[in-house]
Amino acid sequence: MLFDFNMQTTIDKVYDICIVGTGPAGITLARKLAQSGKRIILLEAGGLDYSEQSQNFYECESVGNDAWPKFTRLRYFGGTSNHWSGRCRPFDSSDFDSQKINGLPGWPIRYSALEPYLREAMEILDLNAEQGFQAINDDFLNSHFNPDAFSQSPPTRFKAKYQSEIEAAENIDSFYHATAIDLELDQLKRSVHKLKITNYKEKQATVKADKFILCLGGIETPRFLLNCNKQMTSGVGNATDMVGRCFMEHLNVPMGSFIYRDLDNTADMQFYADDEFVSDKDIGKSNISLGIVSKVKSYGRTKAVKNFFKNIACQMEIEDKVQFISDFKCPGMGNISTLLEQSPNLDSRVSLSHDTDDLGINRAKFDWQISDYDRKTIRETGLAMAKEFSRAGLGVVRLADFMLDESIDIQFGHHAHHMGTTRMSDDPRYGVVDKNSKVHDIDNLYVAGSSVFSTGGACNPTMPIVQLSLRLADHLSG
Repeated sequence: MLFDFNMQTTIDKVYDICIVGTGPAGITLARKLAQSGKRIILLEAGGLDYSEQSQNFYECESVGNDAWPKFTRLRYFGGTSNHWSGRCRPFDSSDFDSQKINGLPGWPIRYSALEPYLREAMEILDLNAEQGFQAINDDFLNSHFNPDAFSQSPPTRFKAKYQSEIEAAENIDSFYHATAIDLELDQLKRSVHKLKITNYKEKQATVKADKFILCLGGIETPRFLLNCNKQMTSGVGNATDMVGRCFMEHLNVPMGSFIYRDLDNTADMQFYADDEFVSDKDIGKSNISLGIVSKVKSYGRTKAVKNFFKNIACQMEIEDKVQFISDFKCPGMGNISTLLEQSPNLDSRVSLSHDTDDLGINRAKFDWQISDYDRKTIRETGLAMAKEFSRAGLGVVRLADFMLDESIDIQFGHHAHHMGTTRMSDDPRYGVVDKNSKVHDIDNLYVAGSSVFSTGGACNPTMPIVQLSLRLADHLSG
């Protein structure tokens, strides 16, 4: 059943499981747990469609590197799947190696914990399980990098695909316009007794359930836990000051440009660092994309003038001297882009701002930082790729100045993959949830989504999110 909490503000049932958030994690959990006979309440803070009123709750105070957090998430039914690009790749077994990075342990589970859920996750994401994950190019490089094998979802929009199923489900009550604002713990502060919700008109209700699962994403989940500070002044699950820490993104670094020796070759190539190279260099994993520029592009009111000058510069081979227009690539040249693994880092974090949203809840204070380990990953990966590209006879790479000169700040951007802020660890000193995604010291509170990632790997997170959600559903179905 589907209800608008602006219209229906009475909740008098007691549920087996309360799920907060309707992105890939929340909807996957609701469907799977309902199939096992559980009585589910599924909550969405936004509406059934995008609205600025709802999206404005994602405003953050940003004090570190900017990942544009408001614009990289969506706050309505289906969550950020509503603008997901659809790229899928599962973790490798080596992603679950337990070596420490920046003094922090890796995953407390092994690859075998997720592998059984791969086929079902592929079905959920409309992928061809028989076809599997395939590379778009051959193995042109001599060493260190393999062709990246992935699969492309249509992409699956969880609202479009699953809303009608949830609306028809007899044992799922789903409320939208229902923002979770607080947790009430029992007297011993060992379990959640109630969850408090409100609509935009500040009509409130409480939800009672045996178990609660937070699926709010890598920024909103820690924000919510930190704001639950009436009974625990540092927030729920934050006894060791780990809630919000170790925010990770995938690093998009403009490493430089390249020219193929085969000038008729306009095909993109994508490579993935092999385990031996990553281990030998003690760096994070990497996905490298090499794409040819088909034509010069300009934007804005003067784009016609810019195009004229850029094309003349390319014909005269003086593009590197025409800096007064802008940096650009000529047709036939290629851009190198990356999806690099960022290491867990205690100083990269989400905390609370003094600013509040329209409901009086403290907004997130977002401080995205990279470490020396990440800088080493970027430079070692770029240098190795340039060498292997040349050795293979593919062409010439021109690396950006910051790739070779450590005195120059590295340029990098984001991929809208928010991970690690309630990381998984068997030791509460290094994480927020245990190997079963249960919050340490709270008997009936769980977290799902990429915020539980101990490390991020170099693959898009949606596939592992769905696999972990299916695993958690199995754990809670007993």
